[in-house]
Amino acid sequence: MPEKIRGVIPRKIKGFRDITPAMNRRRWQVINAAARVYKAYGFEHWDTPVMEYAECIGKYVPDEESMNPSEREGIYTFVNPEQEPVFYNDWTIAKDGEKTIMDRFPLVLRYDLTAPLARVYAESLWTEKLKGAVKTEKSPLFRRYQYGPLYRFEAKLDPGRYREFWQLDFDSVGTADITADAEIPMILADAMEAIGMKRGAYVIKANNRKIVQGFLHGLDIRDEAAAQNILRIIDKLDKIGLDGVRGELGKGREDEFSKAFIPGLNLTAGTVGRIIEFFKSYTSAGLRSETLASLRANAGGNELLQAGIDELAAIDAILVGSGFDETRVRFDPTLIRGMSYYTGPVFEVASLQTYTDAKGNERNIGSIGGGGRYDGLVERLLGIKVPATGASIGIDRLCELLELLEQNDAPADGPVFICMFDSALMREYQTIAAELRSAGIPAEVYYGMQKGLNKQLAYADKKGCSIAILLGSDEAAKGIVSMKNLKLGREIAADVTDKAEWTKRVQSEVRREDVVEAVRRIL
Repeated sequence: MPEKIRGVIPRKIKGFRDITPAMNRRRWQVINAAARVYKAYGFEHWDTPVMEYAECIGKYVPDEESMNPSEREGIYTFVNPEQEPVFYNDWTIAKDGEKTIMDRFPLVLRYDLTAPLARVYAESLWTEKLKGAVKTEKSPLFRRYQYGPLYRFEAKLDPGRYREFWQLDFDSVGTADITADAEIPMILADAMEAIGMKRGAYVIKANNRKIVQGFLHGLDIRDEAAAQNILRIIDKLDKIGLDGVRGELGKGREDEFSKAFIPGLNLTAGTVGRIIEFFKSYTSAGLRSETLASLRANAGGNELLQAGIDELAAIDAILVGSGFDETRVRFDPTLIRGMSYYTGPVFEVASLQTYTDAKGNERNIGSIGGGGRYDGLVERLLGIKVPATGASIGIDRLCELLELLEQNDAPADGPVFICMFDSALMREYQTIAAELRSAGIPAEVYYGMQKGLNKQLAYADKKGCSIAILLGSDEAAKGIVSMKNLKLGREIAADVTDKAEWTKRVQSEVRREDVVEAVRRIL
């Protein structure tokens, strides 16, 4: 029996996808529509490399010898093969006597677009700061939008989650003005509608970290780790309900599906009760003015909570003045998004639509984007506090949503298709294609090995071609071409079953010199 040897099996890496033409059409439709909105608000398009120095965009650097995924902290890490100078934190080059100290630095594939933004901004300030020109209160304003692929090592791949995915961000760095925060839900709402989501099919939720943090301070919960554990559980409110939250804050609960016991935080019954009561009162938030009034009634003398309320009130005034009502933007004090990261206002884009899964169950879509104020990111790099605010749309998640709901399905728009019947006529095929392209009309000559007309037309249909040009030796001798209106053919296929009648309606003959004008009329 012959010895088996290892073979090459054509397959994708888990968590990565091939992007089909249809998926690409949808992706770029989303990007282009949202980008037009971002530009309308004054943001400029920047790009950054997909790979960065690990020390510049995050602390999550595993041991370079480790191959244990649990130690990779969600990122793809490499070691730069090139040795480079080591810098001290005062930006001077490290020396050993006269010799420059060199090292091979860890590199990472970017896992979001905000950390590279902070690097871009900090790098520009780094040069200026060396000249003594920049201070915290004089940090320059920088507004940009960016889209592109991101990479995260997800140890567990849930349905709809990938290790390569795209996001579309916009950010304002160097401003503490609350108006910059108020712009975020306005931009997100405009972007959703530009993409194709109808009003009432989505909502932008807004909250403020200071409100939640102030409320917990009022319960004498000031330890950051303890607060984060509580917020982590509250964040599951939509999934496990109030009773599930009550159990996990208290003595624990049994999972409804797995029946596994989930330990609780063992907070006192009184503390759990006050937390549940606070968040229960806002699970069906109404008018923004009503939410603000209720929050003020609960504020008492809590200065931190009151500061958060004041910021939401300022945002509300701007939203009202700009015509954004509760059908587009709501205040939701139960929103717990990135509370360990954001420092002020927080926003989330939520789809209000549902879909039916393969088992016939009605499912919610959930979050498709969000953001908020983050004033600590640049400070980590330079020690200079720079205020910043922004948001991100999950492009792939949004595309999947539109596909599930059969919305915004951009049809294929293929080139004019020139069939190949006779290799002796290839020069004429190319001449026709050149004439069409010169007129601004995409055109493709068929080069495949499957020469049958039906095979060629099937190829054209798959590409979404609207017109096929047929030119054989007989047509060439007469100075004509046959032209099939493939788009019309697809439209009438269900109603016209007689092949001769179908051909009569979709196919015509035109003089060779009139090809470009005839194509224009059909298109």
